[in-house]
Amino acid sequence: MHVCFVFHHHYPADFSTALLEYSRELAELGHEVTVIAGREETNTLKRETIDGVSVHRILTDLSTSVSIEPTLFGYKAMRKAEQIHSESPIDIFHLRSFPNLGLILDRFPWMDLPEATVSDVRGTAVSNSVFEWVSRIGIRIQDLFVDETLVIDKHVARRIFVDASSVTILPLGVDFDKFVPGQNVELRKRWGLDDRCVVGYTGHLHPSRELERFIRAFDQANEERPELALAVVGGGEARPALERHVADVGVEDDVVFTGSVPFEEMPSYLQAFDVGCAYIPDKPQYRNQPPLKTVEYLAATLPVLATDTPGNRRFATTENSLLVSDRIPEYRDGLLRLSNDETLRRTLSKRARESVSDFNYATITENKLLQAYQNIVSN
Repeated sequence: MHVCFVFHHHYPADFSTALLEYSRELAELGHEVTVIAGREETNTLKRETIDGVSVHRILTDLSTSVSIEPTLFGYKAMRKAEQIHSESPIDIFHLRSFPNLGLILDRFPWMDLPEATVSDVRGTAVSNSVFEWVSRIGIRIQDLFVDETLVIDKHVARRIFVDASSVTILPLGVDFDKFVPGQNVELRKRWGLDDRCVVGYTGHLHPSRELERFIRAFDQANEERPELALAVVGGGEARPALERHVADVGVEDDVVFTGSVPFEEMPSYLQAFDVGCAYIPDKPQYRNQPPLKTVEYLAATLPVLATDTPGNRRFATTENSLLVSDRIPEYRDGLLRLSNDETLRRTLSKRARESVSDFNYATITENKLLQAYQNIVSN
């Protein structure tokens, strides 16, 4: 089977990792896999093969989705796909859902492109509630054109569609070969936190995530338990404001901001944590979204402090995590409880990896994604 993925961002990327993992797993299973992605620098290779995946890159501006750039990229990607299809027929056209390709919702009927088209919904827009609403409407319209819509989670599907039974759930997962138990003593020493209880957070630092509340919860917990330290792994627009807040409250010696980290290095960073913080604000654009960080923490056998959202509960339960409100006092108390109770941390850690074994990307690709493809092609 020849599968062609099209999406308006980098490949490989440190975010939207599901499509990266699907493409790699399909290639490992012996399928022909093509990716059409974006590039911003002229010195980035236009074409290369990565882990058996044939990657074609189109020059574009990847800095924003609120512009004409995604639509222009989508049109150029269609032309590139037509060329590839003429040389090696494509069976499945796998598109990132609206608004990733702008106004391009499906293949163009006048182009010689594969008939089987899939729209992949990894979530709705998160910048604000207006964009989130627009993205839901766009995804519904796109569903009318494509052959199959894949959605990351049933809660996300129910928020988007009046009748979610018509879509296929293709869950978020984790690479069990990469996210494994371990201790990264050297990284803790580099941070100057080798003798501390390190709670860690990973992810993009966007203002809409309201991470200042998370920092305030940590600050209050640190006042009561000074040996508590925080590592924030990731970059983003909110980082300068968060760093200023840390300095203002006087805990700069207790908090490390690493900046952006290549996704391939993320497993080693998790091995420097004692606790994984799955702080997800309980607001519409995040509430139902399953967080990648949560399943990664659990695969790495970390005890997890998770906010009690439907998305987090996709992976986090009372058996493998401590679930609390996103309010500052409750999250502070959760930090103190986990940092003070080593027995609880060991108990949660022991249950963590096995509890998410069904979310191994190899299993998802073979049992869910390929099955969806085969159903589309056979019909």
